[in-house]
Amino acid sequence: MLFAPKYRLMGELRNSDLQAFRTLKPTERRGRISICVIDDSPFEPKRNLENAGYRITFLGDINTIEAVTNHHIVLCDLMGVGTALDQKKQGAFLIKEIKKNFPEKYVVAYTGGGLNQLVSREAAAAADAMIKKDADIEQWVDTLDGFINKLLGPYVVWQRQRLALVEREIDTRTILELESAFVESILEKRGANGSKFEKFLQSGKVSQDVRAILQGMIASGLYALLFG
Repeated sequence: MLFAPKYRLMGELRNSDLQAFRTLKPTERRGRISICVIDDSPFEPKRNLENAGYRITFLGDINTIEAVTNHHIVLCDLMGVGTALDQKKQGAFLIKEIKKNFPEKYVVAYTGGGLNQLVSREAAAAADAMIKKDADIEQWVDTLDGFINKLLGPYVVWQRQRLALVEREIDTRTILELESAFVESILEKRGANGSKFEKFLQSGKVSQDVRAILQGMIASGLYALLFG
């Protein structure tokens, strides 16, 4: 009799969330995550947030979304940025493209303009959070800490990757095999280099489209972070 192979599923990761980070102070957790800012003007909260332990890189305006590859959280202004890609929708278009190509990243849209504007509404629909540019530092801290905790939790990280695969209509068998390899690599703590997940991702079983979806998680260093 033939038996179906045993797959390790996402539910096994529930208790491993923040496995290596539970004992870290908030400032230490913040230092593990790279945050970038897309803005054509100075980002006023930057100094206060850095003093609170966040690691922030100011990119200015960008001409290509690949500029955010090495970062885990993206803070994006809405006006005056992304004009090289879309003159009309500007920051809102950038946010949509980042979310489409880097599903592992959290994107925070911010603006000094009214939230009822078309660009603001489209950005709010695409982004993971929307903040007024002059929001209190406490609001910035609460938002960023919430995302950092999720980024350091393997269960949440794979949930987002799995959703991206489903939305792109990747076949169920491939998703199941990738999930099993990811779960096994995390739980057996094989390390980010040469893990079963990475080997499967580079195998002939996985299409270029699938690799493109998941490669951002590895390129940004997020996958390595999950091993502590």
